[in-house]
Amino acid sequence: MAARVRQALVGAMALGAVLVSAACGASPATTNAANAKALAEPAAAPTGTVAVDDAPASGAQNTGLKTAEAGALGTVLTTAQGMTIYRFDKDTNKPPKSGCVDACVQAWPPLTLADEPQLEGIDKSLIGTIDRPDGIKQVTISGWPGYTYSKDAKAGDTTGEAVGGTWWTMAPNGTRAKDKVKPAPPGTTVVRAMDVKPFGKIATDSKGMTLYRFDKDTVNQASACNGECAKLWPPIKAEDNIVAEGLDKSVIGSITRADGSKQLTIGGWPAYTYAKDTKVCETNGERVGGTWFVMAPDGKKAKDKIAK
Repeated sequence: MAARVRQALVGAMALGAVLVSAACGASPATTNAANAKALAEPAAAPTGTVAVDDAPASGAQNTGLKTAEAGALGTVLTTAQGMTIYRFDKDTNKPPKSGCVDACVQAWPPLTLADEPQLEGIDKSLIGTIDRPDGIKQVTISGWPGYTYSKDAKAGDTTGEAVGGTWWTMAPNGTRAKDKVKPAPPGTTVVRAMDVKPFGKIATDSKGMTLYRFDKDTVNQASACNGECAKLWPPIKAEDNIVAEGLDKSVIGSITRADGSKQLTIGGWPAYTYAKDTKVCETNGERVGGTWFVMAPDGKKAKDKIAK
């Protein structure tokens, strides 16, 4: 019965069911309260066939679990096919319970396993299951229900990281992978690309905080934000070793600031965070003063890349 339910679910999604997922970030004009509302309300995503762990059309279950290295996220849990596994902050692990139902399941397919799965690098004692209302027996890791993400197109993709500020890649012991990441070693600057609505891909620091550019700066030459300005818009320090995750490293550079420190540049534009952004996905600095803008991974204004 459960197999027929799973097969019917995959078939329905193949007919073009609408994907729905919470938006990461909010529109440039929203307030913090509106940001919270936007994160709570699912937004429509593109229609089309949903890839469930690269499973064949027959709806076969995953054959096992393994671990993989995912750049700045460190070691993450994946299916045997290499598709990243996620956890949801609105779930519980004591007792294990899923808060992802109805349309949410189309975007975040529950993790299932064959009866005798192959486990590589995972403690078998951490694996459990829950019976979902839709008839699916969902796998749990340390009590946390596991999911894949329909927008991960291939093995190794981690596009579901930080979606809605509630979805996270899962470490092999069930914790959020980001919580196990070791701080960058001394002398290292990490810059990443993250998917944040409505901008698409944007540049972030190692913690996922949004990076900004300033219209009054001079490309490849100088920063116009010093003194009190730099307290509100902290410049990103350019260490000797720069790690670029999801960015073309050829666009990464540095300038020397008025105080003699080195500041990271992307596409020649000095990069900053914003003191009023307190968590990942926030873009409160967008359009501040008509001169500050969220930075795209190539250094351009992210707003200019939003589909019209």
